[in-house]
Amino acid sequence: METKTRATAVASKKKKKWKKEQKISLVVALIPLIGFVIFNGFPLVISFIGLFCNVDLYDLGNIQWNNFEGFKSVFIPRHGFDLFYFDLSKYFYKAIKITLWVASTQLVTLLIALFIATLLREKFAGSRLFQILFFIPYICSTVAVALMWRWIFDWEGGILNTILGTGTKWLEDPKTMTWCIIIAIIWQAPGYGIVMYKAAFSNINNALYEAAAIDGANAWHKFRNVTLPGISPTTFFLLQSGIGAGFLTYDLAALVIPDAWGVPGGNESMGLTMMRLVYFLITNSTTTDANGVSYMVSCACVISWLLFVVTGALSMIMLNKREESMK
Repeated sequence: METKTRATAVASKKKKKWKKEQKISLVVALIPLIGFVIFNGFPLVISFIGLFCNVDLYDLGNIQWNNFEGFKSVFIPRHGFDLFYFDLSKYFYKAIKITLWVASTQLVTLLIALFIATLLREKFAGSRLFQILFFIPYICSTVAVALMWRWIFDWEGGILNTILGTGTKWLEDPKTMTWCIIIAIIWQAPGYGIVMYKAAFSNINNALYEAAAIDGANAWHKFRNVTLPGISPTTFFLLQSGIGAGFLTYDLAALVIPDAWGVPGGNESMGLTMMRLVYFLITNSTTTDANGVSYMVSCACVISWLLFVVTGALSMIMLNKREESMK
């Protein structure tokens, strides 16, 4: 009996040998994982090391402990020119304010998407055409969108100044620069939300509306008590992804308001976001202090990890709130 059991075990082990097709499938499946480790995992490890060390991006063998100078330079105001040619903390705290301002516009784009999707829900002639037209800005190249808005806000012959009959320098005036970025985002962002809400509306059971009508509910009551709860998963997804995208805003802000005279974010840095500051620090890593030491890459790592922690914490808070509301 024991001999048969052993023979069965040996046979099962032989059967578990991988076939050629299985090995090929494993290799094909590992290709994306290898790419992730090389292009995402490795830079992630380097950025974590950069929190505490000076890192030369072109010579990773030259890594030196910097005694938390990256944290000090980001959070503590510097007076004089002992470290950088500029006070980094001043730009950092301004970038926080502008990033929060830009991220908050995602709430506006969400409301716009919900409003337009509700209107398009009513079947009328050309409703599908309007849905396509509203979605086009979202799929347009960010470069094309930025160039379009730069032409609109151009103070010499721009469409806006031509209509208003003024010569306002919208892209150079600190009072209007951030608004230019926000307007461009609000114009481009709602298209995705409109499509998502349209799909969410189709998943709501019509029997709920019929029951509400029997109870004497009007259009507003149906929208508040049936539609909003029915699309709440979509709203949660759009809100979470939108706020995350707002905190990581870079391309549109950098293209609409480019750096000017070596100052990040244009005039008075009113177009500076956190990601733009990270890029500025990385590309200007050759700037050194009096001893020839550069802490800019370390500062960029500090800001990047701060963004990661903040967006992750906000996502967890929103997820917990949603779970509590569903109980």
